[in-house]
Amino acid sequence: MKIWLTLKESLTVIRVTRPEPTATNPRTAEIAQWTERDQIGRGAILSALSNTLFDVYCSDSYTVKSLWDELDQKYNTEEQGLKKYSVFKFMQYQMVEDKSVAEQTHEIIILEHALANAEMKLPKKFLVMSIVDKFLKSWENFGMTLKHHKERLSLDDLMIAIS
Repeated sequence: MKIWLTLKESLTVIRVTRPEPTATNPRTAEIAQWTERDQIGRGAILSALSNTLFDVYCSDSYTVKSLWDELDQKYNTEEQGLKKYSVFKFMQYQMVEDKSVAEQTHEIIILEHALANAEMKLPKKFLVMSIVDKFLKSWENFGMTLKHHKERLSLDDLMIAIS
């Protein structure tokens, strides 16, 4: 949404309060420009809302900044949700027969990157052992061999072994 508002040149309205006129400087041009950007930004946000939310927030009493702040406070659980969702996806991931193990291992690594982006970096050894633990039943003996290896198994070694 912020990218869209930037394209509409309305992102600054979210960050800047309405200019106030003074007795010596009426600032009419600045106020007119701010009002126009406010209306464009408000329209952009409202057009992205569902019909139900639109009905709640379409009142003219909202500036784009107040609308943005209220929606952000009320509905922006993205970061919290991302963390929970990333952990859930990683923990619940199960390999399937109809895809290659290498491809599925790559998917698990992508999930690990999502965790790292959510500031939950996993130790590499934990990641490797998690991947081995998610192997299919048909790969069980291979997984046991890898687990009981004397040497420390790196992610690269694992990828080479399953390729």
